[in-house]
Amino acid sequence: MKILFGICLFLLLVSVVLVAAIEHDPGYLLISYDVYTFETSVWIGLAAFIVMFLLIYGAFSVLRRVINQSSALNKWFSGRGHRKSQKQTALGLISFIEGNWQNSRKILAKSAAKSETPLVNYLMAARASHELNDEAQMREFLKKAEQSTTGSSIAVELSQAEMELTRGRYEQCLATLTRLRRNAGKHPHVLRLLKDVYEGLNDSQALLDLIPDLKKYKVFSVEQLEQLELSASKARLEEVAKSRKNVLTDLAALWKKFPKTISQNSEVSFCYARHLITIGEEQKAEKLVRNQLKREWSRELINLYGRIAGDDAEKQLLYAENWQQERNSDPALFLCLGRLSMRNSLWAKAREYFEHSLKLENNSEVCAELGRLLSKLGEHEQSNEYFQQGLLLNTNSLPLLPMPDSTN
Repeated sequence: MKILFGICLFLLLVSVVLVAAIEHDPGYLLISYDVYTFETSVWIGLAAFIVMFLLIYGAFSVLRRVINQSSALNKWFSGRGHRKSQKQTALGLISFIEGNWQNSRKILAKSAAKSETPLVNYLMAARASHELNDEAQMREFLKKAEQSTTGSSIAVELSQAEMELTRGRYEQCLATLTRLRRNAGKHPHVLRLLKDVYEGLNDSQALLDLIPDLKKYKVFSVEQLEQLELSASKARLEEVAKSRKNVLTDLAALWKKFPKTISQNSEVSFCYARHLITIGEEQKAEKLVRNQLKREWSRELINLYGRIAGDDAEKQLLYAENWQQERNSDPALFLCLGRLSMRNSLWAKAREYFEHSLKLENNSEVCAELGRLLSKLGEHEQSNEYFQQGLLLNTNSLPLLPMPDSTN
């Protein structure tokens, strides 16, 4: 209240002073331009100047507010456009998940220009085109995706590789992934896709070369990597064994490259030994299988050992007989012993081993071995019984049917 009173008092004093000044000397102001003149007192001119100044200042203030309001309006429209675009993108993604590829592609492509994430729109539109088998459109959308966002080349090429892989285009996919591997280094997903491509191409050597990186970057679990390396190693042995030249040299060179975890595996050892036998290297196969059986007992390997015609059949039988101390209930071992006894012409011993194996387990192979041995020994009736028993073991799907009386 006191402040308002002070202001009013001040204005009153200023008014008194101005009135006194005007009465004392109103002054004279002349403005001349060309043939025009404007005459007035100083005080009226000063008042006109102040009014003009206030009008101009007011006009600029109004103009500034109009401009600000226009900018806010633009922002509002722009935000509304983006919100609409995001809504359309969501609808496009829903259509994609539902498998409505045509509708999904149309919506995603249309809303990409105003989307905050155009890369997503174009990539999903490309995938929709891929599902529609429209390769031209797929490539066009991939191109737009890369142009829409800086630094998106890896994501775009990964998407391209995945789509090529699902179509079984392994060569094209490999070319894409090779470029990616140069640009993306040891990207885990690139390595995972490369593994699938090499499996599709049946390129076991490339797969073996890839395994160290798969292990280093832990792309798969330890168990998965062990199984992958195992299957790739066996596949590579098969490939080399099928070659027509330098089979023994190539097999030996490959075997030396294998790490101990692979070369001391029973399955891989069995595979290698089998190929050695095929090319006539039975002595090497015998030593390999014998050493492997000392490390790890395997039914497949002991069965194979009985089939190997080593240089010293007597010594081979002695090795096998030593294993009875720990494996005296293994039917596969007694089948092996029977076969090795036959190689040493020990017919009675072979018969004893075969019969013992058959007691432990009904096996058609043992029946066949006993059948042919007894046939050569002249025991044809007993031989036929074993052959018939083995045949029935192999044909276990026969139904139970009444049979004629054998006495009639």
